[in-house]
Amino acid sequence: MRFPWPKFVLLLCFWAPIVLEAQDADTVRITHRFDWRRSIDQKYQGLVYGYATGSWKLRPAAGGWTDVEARYYQASESRRNNTLTEKPIEGEQIARFRIDPLGNMSDFTGDGVPYYRNYPAPLPPDAVPGSTWTGQGELVGDFLGTGTTTSIPILIEYRWEGPGKYGETPVIQVRTQYALRYQAGSSRRGDPVLSRVDGSHTGMVSYDESSHKVVFIRETAKEVFLTTAGRQIANDGILLTFFEGVPALGTATLVKNLNQALGRTPPTDQPKSLLPGASAVRAPSDLPDVKIEEDPRGVKLTLENLKFVADQAILLPGEDLRFARIAELLRSVPNRNLLVIGHTAAIGTIESQDSLSLERALSIVNKLKAAGIPAQRLLYEGRGGREPLAPNTTEVGKAQNRRVEVVILDQ
Repeated sequence: MRFPWPKFVLLLCFWAPIVLEAQDADTVRITHRFDWRRSIDQKYQGLVYGYATGSWKLRPAAGGWTDVEARYYQASESRRNNTLTEKPIEGEQIARFRIDPLGNMSDFTGDGVPYYRNYPAPLPPDAVPGSTWTGQGELVGDFLGTGTTTSIPILIEYRWEGPGKYGETPVIQVRTQYALRYQAGSSRRGDPVLSRVDGSHTGMVSYDESSHKVVFIRETAKEVFLTTAGRQIANDGILLTFFEGVPALGTATLVKNLNQALGRTPPTDQPKSLLPGASAVRAPSDLPDVKIEEDPRGVKLTLENLKFVADQAILLPGEDLRFARIAELLRSVPNRNLLVIGHTAAIGTIESQDSLSLERALSIVNKLKAAGIPAQRLLYEGRGGREPLAPNTTEVGKAQNRRVEVVILDQ
């Protein structure tokens, strides 16, 4: 599932000194939401809700530098009666970059994220209420959903407004403002379909009063994108960004603990995963066809041999007990997002595989919700038959490829 055209993805990241000084952990979790009133060719199209969740993994490097690996998931947000629900995602974006001791970000690999670069700036050491200052940053994004990113330099004006509250936390509020001014060819990178961008952002950055950590950003924005074909896309709305330091998931320990909760004794030659089978000691509490292992994104549970109605996303009777136990395992890891990924055998068209895998992922999401997993923690996607575990030439291989993965995200 993709955002309504054009895809406007806003993945907000923060200037390194804030992140590094603000967090006691080596992982920074970012949650971003936007709420747009969208018009195309001056005709109102309705409201567009967007969501992105991401994390930075911070690793100290020589000379005071920091190496960062960033992962993001973006989605069109689902709402029912104005309540946030599970979210279908559009895939994963990965970026790597470096931060020097002064907080300058450089050496980027991966396009499109982080979207904000070198914004917001930390409070100057000599700033006091009423102080103003400026800083340079950059917006980088695939603003039209064409697969090509555009870089828009921005000059940000800051003003220390005064005290405020973020929840129960006393904060310093700093107003920010910058304009969007872009014409094709005026930047180091640009989408050839994008002819011009005009607009403005006005924000309020909340810094923790005692530590000067950034805890929340609220922006209002008006933007107009013009294409070379003469089309005009306008967004007018609100952007909210939250971030927090979270403890590392401890994937090796979590894999061990989850397996032990199932009564499994891992074989000595497989310290990072346990495959229920001949090499494992089976316990009455064990779950058949569930593999638990470390994954670059966190910890992955692979649910094999799920009994669906042929070519449908309807689970056959008899799976409720297994999902109650899986939900029990997942509830033991609170405050983490869960990514549910559906896979199919490579049978039929690619379009039918993608559709079926997405529908089956959603059916598992509904099972987990019914078993007590909060809907707002759940992301899901379908990957069709593009990631087979076995050849599709045998029934055994096809059965292996028909699976659902639940990833406990390390963010």
